[in-house]
Amino acid sequence: MLRLTDVLAHIKDLLRNHPQGMSVTEIASALGRNKHSTGRYLDILHAAGHVDLRTFGMAKVFTLSSRVPLSALLSYTTDLVLVLDRDMRIIQGNEPFFEMVGMLGKEILQKRIDQITTHNDDTKTFLAELMDAVSNKKETFEVTRNGVHRRSFRGKIIPTVFDDGSSADTIILEDVTLEREAVHSLKESEEFFRTVSDHLSDGLIVSEFENGKRKVIFHNLRLCEITGYSQNEINLINPEDLALPEEKKRFLKAVSEAEHDPGSMKEIRFWAERKDGMPIFLSIRVKLVPYGNNVRGYILITDMTRWKKQEEAQLLQATLIERLMTNFAHPLFIIGTDGIFFTANPAFCDLLHASQEEVVGKHANEVMPEKIAREFLKGNDELVKNSPNIHTHDLIPFFRQGGEMGDVIIEKSSVSAGENAPTYIFGIVMPDDTFFPDIQKRSK
Repeated sequence: MLRLTDVLAHIKDLLRNHPQGMSVTEIASALGRNKHSTGRYLDILHAAGHVDLRTFGMAKVFTLSSRVPLSALLSYTTDLVLVLDRDMRIIQGNEPFFEMVGMLGKEILQKRIDQITTHNDDTKTFLAELMDAVSNKKETFEVTRNGVHRRSFRGKIIPTVFDDGSSADTIILEDVTLEREAVHSLKESEEFFRTVSDHLSDGLIVSEFENGKRKVIFHNLRLCEITGYSQNEINLINPEDLALPEEKKRFLKAVSEAEHDPGSMKEIRFWAERKDGMPIFLSIRVKLVPYGNNVRGYILITDMTRWKKQEEAQLLQATLIERLMTNFAHPLFIIGTDGIFFTANPAFCDLLHASQEEVVGKHANEVMPEKIAREFLKGNDELVKNSPNIHTHDLIPFFRQGGEMGDVIIEKSSVSAGENAPTYIFGIVMPDDTFFPDIQKRSK
């Protein structure tokens, strides 16, 4: 063994003095040995990493390796490193490994991993996992050290050859605790995002634009509920394809505007069609933002079908009321509790000898004498306080058809657009020939 060591040392000295390199023939001649035995010595040095080999045609040229020996790295790396001989005994290790197991090097060296004695259960489990991975010759593996501060390691087994040609294994354990925690946090964030997005009342699509091509990278379940398409089908559908043909152009225009104004929110509302053919009214809000070298698009889709139908019903109702007010022969008016006219039909305005523009939005005192206005507004507050189903009939001095003053009957009731909405007084001036014997005239 000593002779072999001397020969190997002699070869390294030769190469140290010939930095340009030497061939096998040159080294054999300098040693006074044959090429076959010299080649074996060079193979040992090359396997151990002490020499480098370069080929020039058929010739092999050896130079002294410039690699840093493992022993020089053990004290400088933060990774856990240990070297096992062919009997799996620990023959080298660094301080990070000794600190991990909480023992001194002299208590561990020359022992197998499964022969290390410790009273710490977490360390026992860690060493048992490490021994299992090494015994099974896994090229890469992961082990965990539990405890107050959980630590995770990614392990590698690197075959090693010593100067004497004997084989060994170098175990490098890289601390990947922060990486695992980051991955875990990312998964939690993704799960939280998906949970939140799936409980949104809006559909959500996240797309990525690259070289003019768009790829859907996320959509929530609510989008499937709104459109009636499955998750797989949604991935194949562009948002503009949901729009009816006559609406598609408007949608693409909104997307184009968003592309030219990144960071801004663009909204468009249009009629679309569910997979089952049912019409739906959608609000789509688009926002495009830079994401690295690409552009990421966020699209919120809201089902506004019920709102749209209610809006159309209210618009129809308002249109019908407007036509009724305009075409009804008897004087009609709607006035607020503040005495300001909300609306009045032409027949009512004719009684006041005024146009609708001169009445609507004006206080009663502005369009009729103060005394008449006072009688006209009397009882409104009490009517509002009572049930909206109550009607009142008051005989008051007011303008009559033809322009003269006289006693007329005005029927009033309170009306409102809904809960918490303002209350108004709806009134009708009864025809002059209306007769109610039980109605008492107000005292003047």
